[in-house]
Amino acid sequence: MNGQDRQGKRIMDRKLNINVTIEGIQLPLTVANTEEEKVYRDASSLIQNRLKVLRDTYPTLPNDKYYYAMAMLNTAVDAVRASMRTDSAPFMEAIKDLEAEMDGILR
Repeated sequence: MNGQDRQGKRIMDRKLNINVTIEGIQLPLTVANTEEEKVYRDASSLIQNRLKVLRDTYPTLPNDKYYYAMAMLNTAVDAVRASMRTDSAPFMEAIKDLEAEMDGILR
């Protein structure tokens, strides 16, 4: 069909309906494409793995809310750290440019 359905709409433009499961809860989602689907599935696996590690590391916490809160906090810390690394890239480039200019002036 050359990438089009019967209505002439591009197949790649279709949204995908998927389900991811976290802690036995099925979450129905609509994603833009298979790449986004992979991101959501990988994120779901990351959460499940993080909860397992926390349960193994701290087996005596009073209830699941503690594990969920710790997992959310760890995930948020990772996101903040990644954001800080990403945000510093333009500054590092500017510093390199300034160093190059200074080297040129001092020669």
